[in-house]
Amino acid sequence: MRDRRPDLAELEPAELAAVLSKLGAREFHARQIFRWLHHRGHDRFDGMTNLSLDLRQKLDEACVITTPTVTSRELSTDGTQKFLFTLSDGRAIESVFIPDTPTLTLCISTQVGCAMRCSFCLTGQMGLTRNLTAGEIAGQVRVLVRELDLQDRRFNIVLMGMGEPLHNYDATMKALRILAVPDGLGLTPRRITLSTVGILPALARLGEERWVPNLAVSLHATTDRVRHRLIPTSRKQRLTDL
Repeated sequence: MRDRRPDLAELEPAELAAVLSKLGAREFHARQIFRWLHHRGHDRFDGMTNLSLDLRQKLDEACVITTPTVTSRELSTDGTQKFLFTLSDGRAIESVFIPDTPTLTLCISTQVGCAMRCSFCLTGQMGLTRNLTAGEIAGQVRVLVRELDLQDRRFNIVLMGMGEPLHNYDATMKALRILAVPDGLGLTPRRITLSTVGILPALARLGEERWVPNLAVSLHATTDRVRHRLIPTSRKQRLTDL
């Protein structure tokens, strides 16, 4: 049965503070917990040693922290590493660490599978199983930072793993806001690139956001005829529209 307790990995700072207030915690506790979780990558309440024992016990009873689990890790000769994550429902996703770009880069997934059906992409041939939650998207970064010891190193993020980020708009943008919080990783928009095949309504919506990452629009062709063959879901829009 699904755990109904609030998952702190899914929460932005104001949401976290609201949950904690019900446990009698104060606002500075929310900042401490956010830092433990998103800066240090620590997902066990009993190890959050600057919190009182009483608060840690309350948190353990009333809340959960869901973290993707690394189930395999492959190392290439050039230093690139591919991580296979298992999610809480048993589904699997991949993330990649790219060491020389020239800045360290983490390539993150936003969906289990993908609905875009790009003919050249193995994930596209899988079809879409489900969207990732904001906590699962940000959780990949949290785990990779811990596994690769990147807490004090500069790195970039590309949303170029499994899935189309703009097809999972709300969770993707919430994850990016979580990653931007100074008490966590404090990533600025210029250090994050969102790769998309170009979903026009979502692009228009993105243009209205206060916090906008870099965009990489994957055209894959210079003519509509070829592009529609490569990306069947692009038939409803033209290159000139993009």
